[in-house]
Amino acid sequence: MALLLCLPACGFVQDEAIDGPYRLVAIDTDENMTLCRSVGTDGTCVGDGLPEPTVFQAGANAHYIVFARHPWKWGKQPDRSVTEFYYISRKENEWDVAVRVSVSGPFNEAEYRKEKQRLRLPEFSKVFAKLK
Repeated sequence: MALLLCLPACGFVQDEAIDGPYRLVAIDTDENMTLCRSVGTDGTCVGDGLPEPTVFQAGANAHYIVFARHPWKWGKQPDRSVTEFYYISRKENEWDVAVRVSVSGPFNEAEYRKEKQRLRLPEFSKVFAKLK
């Protein structure tokens, strides 16, 4: 299990709560924005197999967390010509680090629209325009 051990003292350039334990964090630059899950009381944020940067929008309801990202090309920078969409099926004990996160995706835009309609996925409530 890959861990993002991010403590509040890390000096995040971004740290945005989504819902429940889910947060968007960027340690060095906005382009490093990732979705993680807070566990414990010390602010530890677990990557838990969630897709890496660059996440630029996210949203939530009681059943799902949704997010979109630009994958990195050649490991150097986000490829803004490609957008991948994902959703997480939420669980009652989502704060427990032993519980695996169920991530669906990546979807292209057309596939995601179908999933959104079928499952009534939430809207993106957090949008980072400069990362779009």
